[in-house]
Amino acid sequence: MLLKAQKNVSEQLTPQQVIDSLHKHFPNAETVKYYKGTEEVTQRGWSVSTEDNLTPGASVDYYTISFKREGLQYYGLYQSDGTLVECKMEQKLDALPTPVVTSLKAIAKDYPGYKVVEKNYYKKQNYSKSKEYYEVIASNGKSEKRFYYAEDGTLIKIKG
Repeated sequence: MLLKAQKNVSEQLTPQQVIDSLHKHFPNAETVKYYKGTEEVTQRGWSVSTEDNLTPGASVDYYTISFKREGLQYYGLYQSDGTLVECKMEQKLDALPTPVVTSLKAIAKDYPGYKVVEKNYYKKQNYSKSKEYYEVIASNGKSEKRFYYAEDGTLIKIKG
């Protein structure tokens, strides 16, 4: 999903500005992998959109960097100029804020047939909007939805 349809590239084929930005924001990143994608591919795997300063119709390349830090999986979305747009950090259920956990229980009630299918959740930091939110994936067996919650448990948006 996140990396699907993105092309795995070497560090040498990744712009130096992107690599420098990674080391600035995450100096102790380990097991680093680099991926390149177009705006269209990026929008499918990330929750960012034109409201997050992506330019519709522009042929801009984005880089997703997958890495581990302090035992957790991270993903960073970078523009080719090194701007960090968004970051996803893997979270376990016991690390989620209580209001978000409470809201997860409402998915089955509010969306009949849908169940949370991931045991890992993602805390997301949107750097262009200075917002943090939590992503939860639920499925009804035929389709998948991504639910985005604020730290206080408020449902922000649903994608899918």
